[in-house]
Amino acid sequence: MCKTDTSKTDMRLLSQLLDPSELGKRIWRSSELEAILKHQLTSSVGFDLGELEKGLARRLRTASAAEGLLLQNFKDLFQHQCPPVELLVLTKDFAKRHLGHPESPLPQEIARVLYLASITVAMIRCHRRISSLGDAAIRSGLEWAIGQQWLDEATRSLFREGIKALEDGVKATR
Repeated sequence: MCKTDTSKTDMRLLSQLLDPSELGKRIWRSSELEAILKHQLTSSVGFDLGELEKGLARRLRTASAAEGLLLQNFKDLFQHQCPPVELLVLTKDFAKRHLGHPESPLPQEIARVLYLASITVAMIRCHRRISSLGDAAIRSGLEWAIGQQWLDEATRSLFREGIKALEDGVKATR
């Protein structure tokens, strides 16, 4: 059994650790966010998005099979040259739910990257707008993400491509 002297523990910090209202305010280290993003990008799309509605796994399999897609995870989805817009919308909605949920197990930073990645891929590869955000808000989000040292290079490159598309005035429909 480990014996630790807790007599010098800052009780204010300890109480914050135990306070449920502080759960959504966790500050993640860069190395933790990097590991979580890597895990999330390689997680099964069907498993993560399956929480949104019943029958979704069947719809995902049907959409993927109809287009001959081999989309095993979010990384495959974000790197695909012509992914199904429906799957990008579902990914955006999944991320948005986690962004707005204070007790989400997914760090807000990771949810934000998934959200930005789904709308960026829809915009640059499918020429579709799947978010009501304006160009300035999207650009601001992409610039924030690019500035995160824990972001992987493939996603950083995707976001740079998104900024360039916005600068070039990419035309994307709703």
